[in-house]
Amino acid sequence: MKSFTIQKGVALTLTAILAGTLIFPAYGTVHAAGQTATYQAIDKAANTDNIPGVVVTVKKGDASWSYASGEGNIERNHKVDADSSFRIGSTTKTFVATVALQLAGEKKLSLDDTVEKWLPGLIQGNGHDGNKIKIRQLLNQTSGLPDYLTPELKTKLLTNPGENYTAEQLIARGLELKPVTGWAYSNTNYAIIGLIIKKVTGETYAEQIKKRIIEPLQLKETFLPGNSMDIPKKNARGYFDMGNKLLDITVMNPSWANAGGDMISTGEDMTTFFRALLGGKLLIPEMQKEMVTSTADSPYGKYGLGIHQTKLPDGTIVWGHGGGIPGFTNFAGGTEDGQHVISININVLGDAVKHIDNILASEFAKETKKELNEKEKKSKHREEVKRVMDQVVTNKRVPSVVAGGLQDGERWSYATGTASFEVPRPVEPDFSFRIGSITKTFTATVVLQLAEEKQLNLDDSVEKWLPGVIKGNGYDANKITIRQLLNHTSGLASYTDNNFRDITLPQNPYRYYSTDELISLGLSKPPVFAPGKGWNYSNMNTILAGQIIQKVTGDTYAEQIRKRFIEPLGMTGTFVMENSHDIPGKHATGYNMDRSGHLYDLTEMNQSFANAAGDMVSTTKDLTTFFSALLGGKLLNQEMMDQMLTTVDSPLGKVGLGIYEVKTADGQSYWGHAGGTFGFESRAGGSLGGQHILVTCINSVAPEVAPAHNKIIDKEFGR
Repeated sequence: MKSFTIQKGVALTLTAILAGTLIFPAYGTVHAAGQTATYQAIDKAANTDNIPGVVVTVKKGDASWSYASGEGNIERNHKVDADSSFRIGSTTKTFVATVALQLAGEKKLSLDDTVEKWLPGLIQGNGHDGNKIKIRQLLNQTSGLPDYLTPELKTKLLTNPGENYTAEQLIARGLELKPVTGWAYSNTNYAIIGLIIKKVTGETYAEQIKKRIIEPLQLKETFLPGNSMDIPKKNARGYFDMGNKLLDITVMNPSWANAGGDMISTGEDMTTFFRALLGGKLLIPEMQKEMVTSTADSPYGKYGLGIHQTKLPDGTIVWGHGGGIPGFTNFAGGTEDGQHVISININVLGDAVKHIDNILASEFAKETKKELNEKEKKSKHREEVKRVMDQVVTNKRVPSVVAGGLQDGERWSYATGTASFEVPRPVEPDFSFRIGSITKTFTATVVLQLAEEKQLNLDDSVEKWLPGVIKGNGYDANKITIRQLLNHTSGLASYTDNNFRDITLPQNPYRYYSTDELISLGLSKPPVFAPGKGWNYSNMNTILAGQIIQKVTGDTYAEQIRKRFIEPLGMTGTFVMENSHDIPGKHATGYNMDRSGHLYDLTEMNQSFANAAGDMVSTTKDLTTFFSALLGGKLLNQEMMDQMLTTVDSPLGKVGLGIYEVKTADGQSYWGHAGGTFGFESRAGGSLGGQHILVTCINSVAPEVAPAHNKIIDKEFGR
C-alpha cells in the first residue's frame, strides 16, 4: 500500500489543466509485448508515488478486457474499479468534432465556412477577424485564437470550483489576448465550435452529442454534466498532484471546460465510441478521410480534426485524443481501422502522461511471431484464464473467484479477490462453497444409475412412484414422467418465485422447510403448461426426483449421493447439507443482493428450501473429480449417457437430464450446470470425454456475476 498525504481546499496554480495531448519521451527498445506487458505497465504506474489508480479498457478484434490497479479513494484505501466513471477532459473534443463532421457530411455546414458566417460579430478586435477563420482551422487548432485557459483562470478555478461560465464569457477571455501563429492548442476553438453547432441545429452541442453519439451507441455511462459539480454513477476520487501532497478535486463545476472538455465517461463507453468512430460507423467516407488527413504538424504528431496521431516507439500509429482535467488524466483511441482501441484513465492530474505513454507502447507493441510448443501453449492459455479472473474481480460486486479444473490429465486451481469486504483476506483455491443447482446433476445421475440398474424406468409416471402426491389445481401425475422431471418439461410450477427468494427466505434464513411443504408451495400454483408441451425451469422437478429415489431405494437422495459418488470418488470436501446452515471448512463470505442493489452477508443459510435441487456444498477439486468421471463415462453406461445427453430446446440452450450444453462466444461446446444460491454462484462442466473440466465460484449474487463467469468460461473453452 502506497502512503499518500491529502490536502483539501488549497489555492494553487495549475500548469496542465485540459492539456489534452500526449508527448512521448525518448524510448529504449520495448522488449515485452502483448497483454502481459500491458498489465505490467498498468501495475507499474499504479505503484508509482502520487499515482492513485489506473483503469484500462481494451477492445481488440472480438476480444475485450478491462483492468484496474491501485486506489480509487486513497483516504479510505478503496481499490479502483474497472468500470469507474471519470472526467475525460479534452477527449470531449473528439465527440464535438464528430458532430461537426457529421453536419458537414449532411451539407448543413462546410468545413471551409468562416466563423463570421455562423457567428457574425463574435470574433473581432485585438487583431482577431472571424472572416479569416474557418471551421476546419478551429478543429485542427490552426485558427490563431489564443487559449482562454490562462494561468490566472486556472488558479481561479481551484479557489472557486463552483463558479459557472458561459461559452461567450470564455471566448471573450481568449480574445483579450493577441493572436498566435502556426499550430497552437486552444480551448477557445472548441467553445466556438460548440456555438456553431447550436446555430446550425438549434440545439446545444450537448444535445447533439446525446442524439448523434451517446444514444445510438448506447453509451449508458457517458454524460455532459453542464454546470453540475458531481460525477454521476460510481467514480474514483480525482486528485491534483502538488508534488508532496495530493489535493482531492473530484467535485467541481466543469462549465469552464465547455465543449473543449466537460464530459464524463467510462472505459467501456470510450472504447465503444472510438471503435465506432475509427471503424467508419459515425462518419461518411469523405468526412472520415478529412478527419485524419486535414492535419497540422504539432508537438504531439499530426493533429487532425478533433483527433491526433501518436507514433509509438516501434513505429505503430495510434489515433485518438488525451484529456487532462483537474482530478484525471486520460487517453482514448486506437488503430486507424478501429479494430484495436484503448481507454486509459489515471485519477490524478500531474505527472501521469508518461505512464499513459508506457501503457500505450506496451499494448500496441508489434508482436514478434513465435511458434509455441504444446507445453508453452498450455502455460500461456492457463495464464490468460487467470488474467481474466483477475480482471473480473476489479468489479466490486464480484468480490472473488475460485476456480479449478482438469486439462489433458493435469489439474490446476487458482483464486483471486477478497474473501470478505468487512475483514479483507485472500481467497484460497480449496475454499468450500454452496453449489446450488449443480446439485441437480448429482440427483439426476443417481436416477440414471437406478434406471441403468432397472430399478426404475425414465418413462415411468410420477404417479407410479409417488401415488397421490401430485394432484389437484390442474395437475395429473399420471401424465408426468421421470424424464420430464429431469429435463424440466413436466409443466410443474416453481415455488421459488421472486418474493420467496428476495423476501421470505432472507428474512428467516435459518427456517427449515420439509419436502412436503415445498411440494405444497409448488402445487399452489397452476401448471405452466401440459406435460411435454414446453420447458420451464422448476426446482419442483428435482425435489420430486429426490422423493422417487427414496421410494425406490429406501434411502434419502442425500444418502444415495454419498454412497454412489462422494465416498467412491473420495470427495472429502463435498456435503449434502439437508438441515444444516453452516458451510463446512474454509470458505468466503457469501454476499446476496437485495432489490435496491445492495450486497449483504448471507453466508449462513438453511438450504433445506433447495432440497435435492440445490442443497450441496463442495470445492473446485471435488466438482472437477465428479464431472470428469461423469462426462468420462465412468458413472453411467453408454445407454444412460446417451439418455442424459438427449436434449430439449430451452433459453439455456440444449437441456438434457440434469445437465445442459453451453456454447462459448466462438461456438465451442461444453456440458455442465450452473448453480445460483444465496451468497454464491458457480459453474461446473467440461467437454465430453471428461478430459477438460472447469469449475468456478463467485461469492456474490449480482447481475455482474453471470457475465464474469461467461468471460472465464469463454477464455477456458474458446478457440
